[in-house]
Amino acid sequence: MSALKQLMCGLSLAAVLFGTSAAYAETLEIASGSDNTKMLDAIGAGFEAENPSVKIKVPPGPRSYDELQQDLLRRVTIGQSLPDLVVVGSGQRLYAERGLAVRLDPFIAANPELEIARASPVVREKGRVGKAIYGAAFGVGTPVVIFNSDLVRKAGGDPNNLPTDWDGVLALAQKIDRLGSPIIGGYFEADGTGAISLLWLLQSFGGHFMNGDETKLEINTPAGLEAMNVLKGFGEVGQAKAAMTRDQARQAFAAGTIGVLAGTSSTIAPAEKAAGNRFKVLAKPFPVKPQVGTIATVGPIASIMTKDPERQKLALKFIDFAVGPKGQQIVGENSGYYPLNQRAIGASPELKSLLAQRPNANAVLNRLDVATGWYAPPGPNGPRIYTIVTDHLLRVVGLKEAPEVAVKALTKEIEPLVNVRR
Repeated sequence: MSALKQLMCGLSLAAVLFGTSAAYAETLEIASGSDNTKMLDAIGAGFEAENPSVKIKVPPGPRSYDELQQDLLRRVTIGQSLPDLVVVGSGQRLYAERGLAVRLDPFIAANPELEIARASPVVREKGRVGKAIYGAAFGVGTPVVIFNSDLVRKAGGDPNNLPTDWDGVLALAQKIDRLGSPIIGGYFEADGTGAISLLWLLQSFGGHFMNGDETKLEINTPAGLEAMNVLKGFGEVGQAKAAMTRDQARQAFAAGTIGVLAGTSSTIAPAEKAAGNRFKVLAKPFPVKPQVGTIATVGPIASIMTKDPERQKLALKFIDFAVGPKGQQIVGENSGYYPLNQRAIGASPELKSLLAQRPNANAVLNRLDVATGWYAPPGPNGPRIYTIVTDHLLRVVGLKEAPEVAVKALTKEIEPLVNVRR
């Protein structure tokens, strides 16, 4: 049993003996997507173990961050209260521009001893909006490509020499698809939250959603066309006939009926567990164009929403725990995300050991040198833009829309919704 678990058990027993579990002085409410519930419950339990008078409440959340964002905006519109904290991988820009998220810069400047202040820069930078910090990241995920070793072998591929570029990946997926029903050669998670699927591909080819001063969309570009051609390629190796959501595709991969799955690294650990001894899950870094390609990253970022000064202090204390050694270990044990605070990793032998035991860790670690944040376009129309993007990506991968048509249509439909800086 780890030291953390022993501490938690001991404090839980003390609570039973002395009655402290019956009354909490404070309850901290954290809103997030359903993907993060298990992780936040575990971090909350660890935090409660160190702060017995505090109860962490994590209500059931929607499947996507986009849905959560719309729910929080509706609550503001009708005058309902907001949670003390929101933990999401996207949406910080809208929360900042609407005045919903609290700036962390003053807290960091006034409390240099905080772990947030001393942590790896990426912890703060992933929560940056413009010149201010509106959140702190405590986990990171990158896009990856995972393979079913058994299907690779049956299709004549070499599990020990997997392809590292899209041409090779799609060629292998085509061979797997030819194994016949119910096997599907490849699947790309095109319905990711917040247009992240487009960002993955667009940036991997050296492109961007908008130019540097945010005056022009850069989707109808060579990089944008290359991105759409990859999606078309996945449609041609089986995805177009599958008609599955990303959740269904993950289940199908775990069941052994999809050969190649391109999506977030958070799928690696669940896929490994589900595959068991039936086949080996092999992960490779997401292909990027040498010298110019970058990777948009995902991962939980905590932003404070409460305006009450005392509750802000408690929320900040929770964030500090999450980015510290114990919190980072819990992230590593209870999610597919990777700890990103190198200071915390260096201080925790248990965390170092945990990372060393992850057989597919290099699929993530080997892309951190080109990792960036999760870009959100300016203005209040993010949810509408993301819906438009997803609709077109699904049409391309479903072989219902040509790549060259999609990049033009996306540009035409999104331009009126973006508040550009002139």
